[in-house]
Amino acid sequence: MLQNIRDNAQGTIAKIIVGLIVVTFALFGVESIVGSLSGEPEVASVNGEGITELEFQQQLERNRRQLISQMGENYDPSLIDENRLRQTTLDQAIAGEVQRQAAESKGLAVAEATIDQFILNWPPAQIDGQFNRERFQQVLRNIGLSPLAFRNELRKELMVGQIRNAITQTSIVLDEEVADLLRIERQQRSFRYMRLDAESLVENIDIDPGSVGTYYSDNQAEFELPDRVRLDYIEVSKADLVDKVTVDEDEVRARHEEEIADFTAEEQRRASHILVEITDELPEEEALQKAQSLKERIDAGEDFAELAKTESSDIGSANRGGDLGLANKGTFVGPFEDKLFSMTEGQISDPVKTEFGFHIIKLDEISKIEPPSFEESSERIRAEIRLAKAEDLFIGYSSKLADLTYSAPDLSEAAIELEISVKTSSAIPRSGGSGIFNNPAILNQAFSVEVLEDGHNSDVVEIGRDTLVVVRKNEFLPSQVQPLEDVEGQIRQKLALAEAKKQLIENAETLIAQAEQANFEDFEGQAWAVAENVSRNQPEHGDAVQFAFRMGDPGEGIIANKFETSDGYLIIALTELVEEQQEFSDAEQQTFRSFLSNQVGAREFNNFNSKLQKLAEIERI
Repeated sequence: MLQNIRDNAQGTIAKIIVGLIVVTFALFGVESIVGSLSGEPEVASVNGEGITELEFQQQLERNRRQLISQMGENYDPSLIDENRLRQTTLDQAIAGEVQRQAAESKGLAVAEATIDQFILNWPPAQIDGQFNRERFQQVLRNIGLSPLAFRNELRKELMVGQIRNAITQTSIVLDEEVADLLRIERQQRSFRYMRLDAESLVENIDIDPGSVGTYYSDNQAEFELPDRVRLDYIEVSKADLVDKVTVDEDEVRARHEEEIADFTAEEQRRASHILVEITDELPEEEALQKAQSLKERIDAGEDFAELAKTESSDIGSANRGGDLGLANKGTFVGPFEDKLFSMTEGQISDPVKTEFGFHIIKLDEISKIEPPSFEESSERIRAEIRLAKAEDLFIGYSSKLADLTYSAPDLSEAAIELEISVKTSSAIPRSGGSGIFNNPAILNQAFSVEVLEDGHNSDVVEIGRDTLVVVRKNEFLPSQVQPLEDVEGQIRQKLALAEAKKQLIENAETLIAQAEQANFEDFEGQAWAVAENVSRNQPEHGDAVQFAFRMGDPGEGIIANKFETSDGYLIIALTELVEEQQEFSDAEQQTFRSFLSNQVGAREFNNFNSKLQKLAEIERI
């Protein structure tokens, strides 16, 4: 791939765009150079080379945004373990630095032209398939990187990628390993299962207040709220601007007049035909004679459509009585079209010769598309004009909003000038909130030094090309442990569920013992569910399938076990394991070989990385 990028970096247009990229780095990359000379604090060092706090924070934010994106619509900030995320990010940064040093020690490098071409072809920086410098700068602002920092990150990633590819793409997978994987993948299991629901017992369990206090004291980190910020913000959406736009009736009529002035009434003709094809068996002279004979039969009163069904060589239209549908000029071959558009409605032509043979043409219908009336078009035209005016307003608001908020002491002046209101958000953690406060660009601005520490207004953030937002710190809320009274109910629920599960242990052990003796009688009014010949990825039995495939081979007997779930226990009795002896296609073998090769390659690269880290001098600060 890198060679293709290198080869494609030679065109004149590419060089011009690369020149623009260079200008971008020259104008916007200075802060990265200055930052690197200012003795910035470090979070770790690898063989004496430091990983700065800034680099760590940037990677932390990218990882946080990735987690949020993976959660999708089910996003819940409370599910993000901030301590674990920070630890994972630091490990990732150290591993990356170790790999970079290893790549450099082996003499690996990445050509500047390769980096340029990668940026040119980077999808987030493109508009309509072309690199756009403004879009490039905006995307980098949203992810919290300067152009120069992005270029350095890209250089390191491409360089390390050379080592990664060298290892992962040369892994070896044996035929026996592929066969084993295919056999396991096709394995089927039969089992019975029963769910023991702890939730139903919770309401009858009393929890001692002392236990609640003890749990609270012993698990303070569980109830710690992260740093949060409450924001004042103004928001301009294109949809809101549409409501502010007025459109005069005269404007609508003028646009309608323009449309109908440019309107060309197109004539369409519906034709049917009978084709007599010229072939080796039916040479041209004989084909003409047959076509003339058919025309005579039509003139004598035979039905055109019926003759087309039985005599036409055009199989596609014959079943429809020769109907070719409505067509504009330019649809058919010359001689056919010339004849068709010279006929009157209902007329049937003499045989017309084309490259396909002889056609008998019937003109069934002449239709003209007339321009729509004002009444038919007015609603659409009015909406289009309003949208266009809103678009113009939105573009103007973008620059105006930046001017009004850049050095202003608050957002009130901009709100008054633009006739919008200043809103205040709820407390938002670094992991994000709901709505626009789940947007990475907004969060990067909200927790930037300029907004959070210096108290300035943020830059204008454009969301989805139809919303503009500027934020300002209203209140910073440092990390704190929630008071006991706020989480007491949550603790009681958790302790009660744990106690309910304890009460179910005896029932679970009883069920296991009975199942291993092939006793599947109802238990306290509940029947065992039955799953026969289930494959690994079948969804109908839910998590029971996953647990069943964790169990060993029951052989000639039955093995049973309990598995803890979020709301109780799942008892599974595995009765049969079936592995069919079958041949696998070449495509199946290739698919699984590629899967195994990727797995082995990834494992070998991880082993390589672990060895590098053991040999490196790593200091976590």
